[in-house]
Order: sequence, then structure tokens, then C-alpha cells
Amino acid sequence: MQLEELVVTANKREQRLDKVDGAVSAVTAARLADHDVRDVSDLQKVLPNTVIESRGNRAYANFTIRGISSPDFYNPAVQVYIDGVPQASANLAQDLFDVGRVELLRGPQGTLYGMNAFAGVLSITTDKPRVNRVDVFATAADRLFEIGTATTSVLVPDTLFLDLGFKERYFTGQIRDIDRNRDDIDWSNGLSGRAALRYAPAGGDFDANLFAAHDSLRSREETYILDSDVKARAFRSSVIPFPYSFLGREATTAGLSMNYRLSDVTFSSVTSFQGVDLHRRIFGQSFPENYQSLYQEFRAAYDAGGPFKGVAGIVFFDNQFTRRASGTRNAVDASSIAVFGEGTYALTDRLDLTVGARLAYDWSSIRFNGGGFGFNNDADFTNFQPKISLGYQVDPTTRIYALVSEGYKPGGFNRTVASPLDAVAYKPERAWNYEVGARTDMLDGMATVSGAFYRIESSNQQIFAGPVGFQVLRNAAEGTSTGVEVELTLRPTDRLTLTAQGALGRSEFSDYTDPVTGQRIAGGRTPYAPDLVTNLGFRYLIDQTWIPAQMALTGAARTVSRTYFDPNNVFSQGSFTTFDAGLDFAFGAASTLRVFANNLTDRTYRTYSFAFGPATLSTIGQPRIVGVSWRTRF
Repeated sequence: MQLEELVVTANKREQRLDKVDGAVSAVTAARLADHDVRDVSDLQKVLPNTVIESRGNRAYANFTIRGISSPDFYNPAVQVYIDGVPQASANLAQDLFDVGRVELLRGPQGTLYGMNAFAGVLSITTDKPRVNRVDVFATAADRLFEIGTATTSVLVPDTLFLDLGFKERYFTGQIRDIDRNRDDIDWSNGLSGRAALRYAPAGGDFDANLFAAHDSLRSREETYILDSDVKARAFRSSVIPFPYSFLGREATTAGLSMNYRLSDVTFSSVTSFQGVDLHRRIFGQSFPENYQSLYQEFRAAYDAGGPFKGVAGIVFFDNQFTRRASGTRNAVDASSIAVFGEGTYALTDRLDLTVGARLAYDWSSIRFNGGGFGFNNDADFTNFQPKISLGYQVDPTTRIYALVSEGYKPGGFNRTVASPLDAVAYKPERAWNYEVGARTDMLDGMATVSGAFYRIESSNQQIFAGPVGFQVLRNAAEGTSTGVEVELTLRPTDRLTLTAQGALGRSEFSDYTDPVTGQRIAGGRTPYAPDLVTNLGFRYLIDQTWIPAQMALTGAARTVSRTYFDPNNVFSQGSFTTFDAGLDFAFGAASTLRVFANNLTDRTYRTYSFAFGPATLSTIGQPRIVGVSWRTRF
């Protein structure tokens, strides 16, 4: 029995997953369906050592990989790509549909991806069928309703294709205002659509994909409740006497990707534009934000079947950000241009050496006025990220590797200005990653095991300094994250598949002196970085003849240990476990019915907490959702 062999492209060239000298995980569309993955945040259920949770609302979601996160709401530690397009920080957590594959590179990935590939890179690829199809899907649950379609039309056989997709999702909410006797005040409604024209002749040397997408969100999800009311999921409008929150997000993406194969070299280009309008109202005040990003990458991948193969390219990125609040206006422009290259050389039949490097020039400006003061400033930074790894093929099914790599979060200016001190730029935060790992197939191909030991050392950590309400981002502390992660897939029989992912580590920062107040701050645990994260799952095909369908039972359990929400480690969420279950009915290859229950025990847990005067306010995770999903193909 053989497990599925996967080819990944997250390293910007095609590689067999079992030959990559680094920690890479790949998830297929079938597994995403088994775990009811509906948006980017749900991917934490199928990816190892990963936490993706909302900090108030999804526009400020936090991504933590290997204990590396970001206390800043605008400078994430993880970069998310969809069909090769980097997503704006306010659009990382978005709805997903018609996904073909998800790939996760864990650890700093600065060599190939540059800024914000500090803790890892999440690459999402949509499905690209080559036949006519119409997929229709719907979900009806006690708190969730969803409907959508994904179609492919063959305009020219084996050459030209048109992809169209649409999805709407409505979450009724879970929080009750006990003072006004109103239920489900934290509802959300999302609408997504996309279109793509693909020129992909079978066996051709050239292909191109012209695409556009729009995502619209209306939500009251940023509903903070008193920490004492978390278990009851209750809101008290008498204590928080402000109008209900509102979040509106409009995200538009357009792009063109092209590949041209010339003998042993594949030339690729990705051009994209993304605009995000964020309309946020909280505590009776409005904070509109606008993001406009332009991205251009040219690269060439070489593979002649000999001892050397590699990739090299040049990248330009520009982001223009504007925020208005209480009569103030802050405009921050951030740009980067970089050249990169990575090559692998087979020293022997079993031993491979990979060396890479990236040289980037980043520059940023800020223009702020209002609130009784104003300032303009500019800053620029030069960044160099090397990488080296050795991979050894012990036998045909076992590979071990050692890797050293670097990543960085860019320097720049704070998006939320609190005082004239924000006129000073903060420097890039850097992280060195040291890891050894292995991947092997066992039991005659029935099991695949991969794992890694890692240590990440960061410097110039970007920490909020100063009193609450007047905090500024400054480079202060140093930090370390050390741990071990394991990923297992086992098929003991043709009917049973078991999966297990586990990560145990410790992430902390050293003590430092607040550069604004001069106060010495004791070192503590890194915010949003639990010591333990595990995902366990199974899928069992039920042997039966009384229904004309293939039946499968699925189950999953996810455990997250104590998580802190602030550098001082005052606010936290204790360890918790959630359970999911599902029963699938596959009627041939065309239709699937799924009965599911997510968060089966209705576990209430915090995703974010902070001080609001003498009180502590928190937001909470998803409740139990029980329902049925249907998907069919015409």
C-alpha cells in the first residue's frame, strides 16, 4: 500500500515533497473537506504547529508558526499567497472555496519570499480543472448558512478555459446582549466571487492565467465581552454603553501569471494588484483604512535533469496605506525591490547541498497630521537573507536534512500613530532558524512520518513600548523559540486513515528596557505562542450495502495549551481541546452529503483579551456548529 506522492511548488519550483530539505506540509482538497475547512483560519486544524486566531476581528488575525508571532496588527509574521499573489495584512484571514492544494513552509523563508516570511509562508492554490464542470455546494447548520458554485468552461479543447466561482456565507452569531435581550449580536455575512481565464495548452511551452476576485464582508464579529461573561457568551450594554461594532471589508484582487518553458528553463511572471477598504467602527468611533498593493515578480527555474537545479528572480512590491481616526490622517508607503536565488547541487548520489540568498532594499515614508501635531519622515533599509541546507537520502524512503535560514519583518513606521514619537522608524526584526529534520515511509508504504527539531533566534524584536494608549513600536527585546514537531499519516487498512500532528516548544523574549519610558521590563512568554499544539484525526470507510453510497466516518481533536495575549503575560487563555465529527455519504463521483458537528462539546475559549479601564474585555472562538453540507458536480 502506498500513500499519495505529492509534488509541491512552495519553493518556487516543482519538487517532490519527500525530497524537500525543510519543513513543508501539503494538504489536498479532500482532506480540507474532511475537516470542514471554510476559511484561512480553519487551516490551523490541518497544519502542524500553526495557530490562526482573530484578535477582535479577522482583519487583525494573528498567525503563529513555531512560536513566532507578531504583536503588531499590521506587520504579520507569516505571509499568505493565493495563486502566487501576496495578500494584504488586512486580508490574510478570508473565505476559501474551490481550493486545490495548500502548502505550508514552516520557519523563516526570507531567501525566496523576503519580508514577512518571518515564521513561515502559507501558499494556497485554487483548483484548475481541464474539463467542463459545474460544482454546487451548500451548508445548513444551526448557526451557519452557506451556498456557492464553482464552474469551468472549456472554450477551446485542451487549450483555453474559463473559471467562475461564487460563495456566500452567513454566521448567525453566538453572543447575547442580556441587557437589551438581543440574541446573536455578533453576526457576519461574507460574499466572495472570482473569475479566471486560463490559456493552458496541453503539452505547450506557454501558459497564462488572468484572474480577478472580490471579497465583501459585513460583520459585527468584533464584539468584546467582559472576561467574567466569557463562559456565558453574554454582552452587557449597560457596562459597555457604545453602539454595536461594525466591520466592513471590500477586497479586490486582479492578476496575471505566466510561464514559458524554454528547453531546461522555465520563465515565470506574476503581476498583481490588491485593494482593501476597511470600514471599522468600535466603541462608537470609526477607523477607516485603505490598502493598495502592487506586486511584480520575474523568475527563472532551471532543471536539466543533471546534478544542479535552482531558481532566481527579481521582485518589486509597493504598499500604500491610509488610516483616518478622530480627525487625524496617517499615510504610510512601504516599498521593496529584491533579487534572490537558490540552487541545489548533488554532491553525490545521496547528498545534496542547497545554497540561497536574497538582497532586498526596502524604503518607507510616513505623512501624519491631526490631533494637535503632524510630521513627515522617511527611512530605508538593506536586508540580506542567506540560506544553506544539506539533505541526505539514507535509503529510497528516508531522507534527513540540516538547515540554516534567515527571515525578517520589515522596518518602517507605525500605522496607528499615538504620539510624535511615532515619527521615528523602527528597524527590521530578524530571525535565524536552525533545524534538523527527517521524513520516512514505513511499514511497506502504509505510514509516512516527518519531524524536525528547531531553534529560532530573533533580534530587534518589534515591541510596543510606553503606556497604554500612547504605545509606539520600538526595537527592544531578543527572543528564542525552541521545539520539536512531528507529522504522521498512517493507513493500517484500506478503510482507515489516521493523522497526527504535534508540536512541543517554548517561545520567550529576553528582558529589556523600554526605550520610551526607560523602565526595565522583565522577559516573558511570547504572545500568541502556546507551548503545545496537537491535531489528531481519522477517516474510516464504513462497509455497508443498505445505502447506495460510500460512507465514511471522520473525527478530529485539537489541543492548544495556555496562550498569552500580551508581552507582560497578564492576559491569557488556558489550555483547551475541541472535537469535530462528521459522517460522509458519497453518491458516486458526483455528489457528497456530509453531516457534521464542529466544536462538539461547545467549548468556549478566548482568542484575545485586553484591559479596558478597570475591566478586562475578550473575544471568543467559534461555538458548536451542527449541520449538513451538500456538494454535487454536473
